[in-house]
Amino acid sequence: MKRSYPRSWGKLFERYIDTYMPDEKSEICERADKEFRKLLSQKPDIGKGAMADTMNTWFCIVAFYEASNHRIDGKAFQIIHEWHIDKLRFLGKIIDANKHQLPYKLFAAVYDRYQKNLEAHLAKGEWKSAWRIRINPDHRTEGYSFHLIGCPIAKHARENGYAELLPYLCRTDHSMAEVLHARLLRRQTEILGGDCCDYWYVGDKSPAVSEYNGIEKI
Repeated sequence: MKRSYPRSWGKLFERYIDTYMPDEKSEICERADKEFRKLLSQKPDIGKGAMADTMNTWFCIVAFYEASNHRIDGKAFQIIHEWHIDKLRFLGKIIDANKHQLPYKLFAAVYDRYQKNLEAHLAKGEWKSAWRIRINPDHRTEGYSFHLIGCPIAKHARENGYAELLPYLCRTDHSMAEVLHARLLRRQTEILGGDCCDYWYVGDKSPAVSEYNGIEKI
């Protein structure tokens, strides 16, 4: 049966159910599908593209969380996301953020394009609930840096009682960077009380990494 939740993530959640609660798979997936459709109908005006897709991932997490009576929780999502990352580890054999500029060019392609699209849509009265973005507000000369402000996912989490669940999604920002031999250096996220989510990507051998030693990956 075709489900409404994202197939890429849905397959991984279903794998988790197959592993840990196989006798309940049909029931949980059916409930998750209904929950996801309900959440999707409430999606704010955040546009389309990679950024907006992040909210679909969040809705998938919430849908399976509710469908499993909170058993597929943040810790379960850590396992699920690790499976997701396992399929991408081959990239680390050909891309090294300490030696190559490609990771930073990819970040720039995504976020610089997002900034331009956001400005164009805001001018037309669209994407009113989307993340605002500041590219390199701290004037970094290494890697790639930006701030996201007004996170609609954090807003949804706070307003609907999922504030403790969201940090597990936020932490996944670190995993993809590490596949590419990079580090995400971040001191704050909105769900944990910051006024923005700050991102600074550098190679994992950068001297800047030592400044963040001992700081939790948030």
